[in-house]
Amino acid sequence: MAAWGLGNFGQRLVPRFKTMRRTSRLVLVVLVLVALSGATSSAALAYNGAAAATYADTYWQGYNPAWPSFAKKGGDCTNFVSQALYAGGIAMRPSPPYVGDGAWYMLQGKGRRWLNSLSWINVQSHRSFLLSLSGVTQVASYLGVAPGQLVASNAAQGDVVLYDWDDDGVYDHESIVVASDGPNPDGTPSWDLVDAHTNNRYHAYWTLAQYNASWATTQIVVLHIPETTS
Repeated sequence: MAAWGLGNFGQRLVPRFKTMRRTSRLVLVVLVLVALSGATSSAALAYNGAAAATYADTYWQGYNPAWPSFAKKGGDCTNFVSQALYAGGIAMRPSPPYVGDGAWYMLQGKGRRWLNSLSWINVQSHRSFLLSLSGVTQVASYLGVAPGQLVASNAAQGDVVLYDWDDDGVYDHESIVVASDGPNPDGTPSWDLVDAHTNNRYHAYWTLAQYNASWATTQIVVLHIPETTS
């Protein structure tokens, strides 16, 4: 019995073990490929402009208590847009390792004290940060758009609009594109309504010229954030 068990029985089991081992390796390879594919798909669709817009629509007036407000500290427009972009999937860049306008974060430190980069709350620095991200491009630029004048934003939902009141190269305000008030001639949505803080705006026409006494000297640009940005 011992000889039979070590001989015939063992010989029968060896091929089966080898087959099981090959099958296990094959399954493992497939699982790895699936995982990599999922990671690649996730990275390819990192920014969700609709999610950013939903956040902005939710908190355009009732500020999110989970975040600090800068409404009485120089203005909350950039802080609000930063929160929306973060809700849409743009990752924070803490310092270190990021430096200058390459850093972008709002974090609580010891004693629940908020620590933030300048780019999270300042328009000019935020512009520099956004333009440093892969794929972000300027898709529209206008000077002196009058109240009631309609101009193409070339924007997508979740894009950012910057306003330079004096056309001096320093941007003073920003908003986020959230909705469409109708189709373009080709039938695609015309994303031209924005939300903003300080002052609070909900689905306002994107140039904000109707609220702006300095419209004649205001430079407006739109920054497009593609889905591949993270």
